[in-house]
Amino acid sequence: MKLTLAIDLLENEWNIIEPNKLVSPEPLIFATFLINKKRLTADSNNQPQLGRNDERELKKILKLLRTNHREYLQALDQDILLSNNEHLFQQQLLMQAMLSELRKLEAPDELKLIRLELTGSWPLYQTEEGLLDLY
Repeated sequence: MKLTLAIDLLENEWNIIEPNKLVSPEPLIFATFLINKKRLTADSNNQPQLGRNDERELKKILKLLRTNHREYLQALDQDILLSNNEHLFQQQLLMQAMLSELRKLEAPDELKLIRLELTGSWPLYQTEEGLLDLY
């Protein structure tokens, strides 16, 4: 079974979104896994949830990423102007770190990361005139 998580590092949360991927003005990361159904539980509405161990491990990963990439995430959250290629460079570092950490969750025939996507509002290039109007 495929399972997609929408990961919001700025809010330190994730949601299971399969089969419908949401559209968001926030920068999100979609992580899609092939997962054995026995690793899932269900909530009171019979919606799938990660098992406790996987949930704990994912929380540790998000905390590590938020700690190690704090400066970039703050710049992203506050729409701080960065040099020409700094967004791309920082996004590459963040995605490489996330990929590496999520692969540590993998278990043969039970859980495998198969896709990682950036979606929502991830700036690639921005000048002062392109700053978001936060007022």
